Amino acid sequence: MPKNQISVILPALDEELTIGRVIDGIPVEQLKEKGYDIDIMVVDGHSTDNTRQIAQKKGARLILQQGRGKGLGMKAAFKASKGKYLFMMDSDDTYPGYHILEMLPLLESGKFDVVLGSRLNGNILPGAMSQLNMMGNKALTRTANLLFPNGHKVTDLCTGMWGFRSDVVKRLDLDARHFDVEAEMYAKCVKMGCKIGEVPIDYRKRIAPSKLSSMKHGLSIATRLFKEKI
Repeated sequence: MPKNQISVILPALDEELTIGRVIDGIPVEQLKEKGYDIDIMVVDGHSTDNTRQIAQKKGARLILQQGRGKGLGMKAAFKASKGKYLFMMDSDDTYPGYHILEMLPLLESGKFDVVLGSRLNGNILPGAMSQLNMMGNKALTRTANLLFPNGHKVTDLCTGMWGFRSDVVKRLDLDARHFDVEAEMYAKCVKMGCKIGEVPIDYRKRIAPSKLSSMKHGLSIATRLFKEKI
């Protein structure tokens, strides 16, 4: 595994409106100045629009996942990743790529094995998150902290922006197929004894309609937490 490579994983499904902007927003030049090669991976979950074509035109490495669901996409991405450090970002342009520059030093220092970008501890821009989603995120985060105490109370369990050391990813055997993957990753990282940190991030309003159903996926995430605890 290259010691000077960073993998940026972008799970995507029908994100033609934003995938190009997300790729352009990754601070490639600044990371290269730090001595890293950058591997941008778009993991496509069977898009029917131009997501794949745009990603390849932008120079990203395209991974076609088997089956449907974000969890399956992340499992495929982790298997195909090459970097010493890995960053995961949603492809809807709600997470600014420049925060990678703030998360990377925490991983490089060895102080943390996993770093989360916390929206709830950062700046949520107008219209980016409904009150219902805000309450649901806080409730799920409190549940995670109760079920998986590790000396650090996470503030945003459901964030779509994560950073990992490669040795953590190698040990993550994911089972989740859909939007409960973040809950599974957090629970398993705690159970593995990983040191988990956070940085506050900006969170922008989504351009295209959300694929997330607050009640349905909230219940799925809660179920995943209790399943991991058991």
